[in-house]
Amino acid sequence: MRKLLTFVAASCITGSLLAGGLVTNTNQSAMFTRLQNRNASTDIDAVYYNPAGLTRLGDGFYVSLNNQTISQTQTIGNNYSFLSGTKPREYIGKVSAPVYPGVYVAYKTGKLAFSAGFNPIGGGGGAKYNTGLPSFEMPISDVVPSLAGSLAPLDAAFLLGTGSDPGFRNITGYTSEIFFKGTSVYFGYQANVSYAINDMISAAIGGRFVSAKNTYSGYIRNVKIMAPAFYGGSQAPGDYLRLVAAIPGVPAGTKALLNGTASYIDGATTVEADAEMTGTGFTPILSINITPSDKFNFAVRYEFQTKLNLKTTVNNGKNGGGLFIQDSVAIADMPAMLAVGVNFKPIDKLMLSGSFDYYFDKNVDYDGQKKVDLNMIDKNFLEFGLGAEYSLSEKLRVSAGWVATVTGVNSNYQSDMSYSTNTNSLGAGFGYRITDMIDLNIGGQYTMYAEGSKDLTHMLGTNPITVTETYNKKTWLVGVGLDFHFGK
Repeated sequence: MRKLLTFVAASCITGSLLAGGLVTNTNQSAMFTRLQNRNASTDIDAVYYNPAGLTRLGDGFYVSLNNQTISQTQTIGNNYSFLSGTKPREYIGKVSAPVYPGVYVAYKTGKLAFSAGFNPIGGGGGAKYNTGLPSFEMPISDVVPSLAGSLAPLDAAFLLGTGSDPGFRNITGYTSEIFFKGTSVYFGYQANVSYAINDMISAAIGGRFVSAKNTYSGYIRNVKIMAPAFYGGSQAPGDYLRLVAAIPGVPAGTKALLNGTASYIDGATTVEADAEMTGTGFTPILSINITPSDKFNFAVRYEFQTKLNLKTTVNNGKNGGGLFIQDSVAIADMPAMLAVGVNFKPIDKLMLSGSFDYYFDKNVDYDGQKKVDLNMIDKNFLEFGLGAEYSLSEKLRVSAGWVATVTGVNSNYQSDMSYSTNTNSLGAGFGYRITDMIDLNIGGQYTMYAEGSKDLTHMLGTNPITVTETYNKKTWLVGVGLDFHFGK
């Protein structure tokens, strides 16, 4: 019962919100939203995607302001037979990020460019499950068969002794109130220095300070069982056990056992959580940009692994039934990644873009515990795509793109609180040059997820029961950005 709220592992809101790896966001500009492939960018969003490419800018000062509005629906199915309602039960989680900013500044002079950026490098949204999750409710649903089974011998004893069956065991269902809400954001503060080695090759060195904060709140309360009407019908399971214990003829030893179990169930079925986990880390970043001709640009960026430990703070003593431990530390490292991009202009009005991201997930301890070595990764995560932009006029450009991901997690990673499946994302939009100093970018994106599933073993007392869960998501976003250029 003490595992009713496993909030700590609630990666459903601590992982990447959209494009990117398991815990890394790469949808970091409105230009990305409408093109999907920006690893070879030589525009202002290169502060994030291709710092070395900033030397391709004209001299002057640049500013980019971006926001994305993101909505995601997570649907988890579970066919455990004792859950109330239609099987499989569906649990719906709504993830919302109305403000998802990306701010970039750069100053280019001669062969040098200095730049800085701010964005949600991980997380960035909040998840709300109005009916909790299967892992929260399954232990509650076990109360019905567990009490029925434990009261059956008492019914048999009464039948043997009195010739009448009291029917204490005839519990037909349960009701409960379960709620979970979490927020997560890993803010990244990045700075770079870029240098043009010659007309063809430039390089950059930089770093990102990561500040992470996850919050968790929720409860399990008002758990009631459907007891026989003769004994009061709907009521708390502890109250029902105490009522049975008070009936004349119940043996003294059984009375003590029933009352002790009632006290335990009272605590186990009323649980509250209010906690947060915070920490900081640092990511060194290297990049190189090669431009062999006006038609071709090639870029490579490498981000080192970010060491990140999150410290727990419990608010108002609401520790989720002992699952949140004050000042405990969890590992939340972000993997190293290799990003490769190419832009090709076969004609002046058309630009073709390609990208490839490789995340070194096998080097990261995703179970989050120093003393546990649970393998959750079979292979490293891949992301790749293609995009195209066409200039309709000197002011108006239209674009579209596609990005796919191939996850490398195994069944140990998959759960109702942490799951990853392959995706395909489509984006489109336009760019408009308002003036020589101001560009507007608007794009939309929709992500399709392959369904995931897992067979898990749930213990009903000492009896193992096979349960099948399914995992689905759908995500859409709209991005808007303004880019400013202040020349020398």
